[in-house]
Amino acid sequence: MGKFRFGKDHWKSFNNQDMEVINKERAERKEKGMKMDPNNEYGKTCPACEKPNSVKVVFCTGCSFPLTEEDIIELPKNIFLDILKGKEKGTPILYRDEKVALWDDKFGVSQNHIDVVPVEEIVDVTHLNKTHIPLIEAMYEAGLNEFKRRQKEDEKAIPFDIEECMVAGYNFPVSVKHLHLHVILPPFKHKKVLAFPRWHPHKKILKDLKEHGQVHIYDEVKDKEAGDEEYNTAMEYHDKYAKAYPHLVP
Repeated sequence: MGKFRFGKDHWKSFNNQDMEVINKERAERKEKGMKMDPNNEYGKTCPACEKPNSVKVVFCTGCSFPLTEEDIIELPKNIFLDILKGKEKGTPILYRDEKVALWDDKFGVSQNHIDVVPVEEIVDVTHLNKTHIPLIEAMYEAGLNEFKRRQKEDEKAIPFDIEECMVAGYNFPVSVKHLHLHVILPPFKHKKVLAFPRWHPHKKILKDLKEHGQVHIYDEVKDKEAGDEEYNTAMEYHDKYAKAYPHLVP
């Protein structure tokens, strides 16, 4: 079986019949209509890979499939909290201490893509202040150490300098309202990752907290030059390692 619906290995392999099913589902949701309850969580669930996304994105951040308003559905309140509490058994916790926990991203954009979360419930980066600096530093270190552990176990799985090319950051707005740091190694599934202004690099979050005591999200304080620099650097490593190690491309 493929990783996508209809038993396919990629949505680009969908045929006309597959797309007819998706378009029919969208038409049915449009006909029913949806009145959003402000007390509930909503997101665009990808019809191709079934990843939940923020309502504001126009493509799936997991597989790049184009999304529409008809893909909006009600989401679980906080699936990450369910994982932490042991209610969600399908996601093994790979590391946990008194501050942080981490696991493989269910809809990862690379073979090495983990989510690092605080054990305490924090909604997103806009809820951080200067007192959280040790926490987000611990989250980053936990992600880095997990990749170093994997490399030690199998150098062929990660045959390059981790600290040189590792990407770490937060999305805002989020699809799951529990702070989570994405820690990712190239190469990626596609190039629609780390998109400005939603992607906020870890180093930007840390710098904001140290200098301002709060996070200045890109939607409010534009800095496309910094966003482009982060993206372009990541894509250079993607192109380099996708060519050198094609077996690592998801």
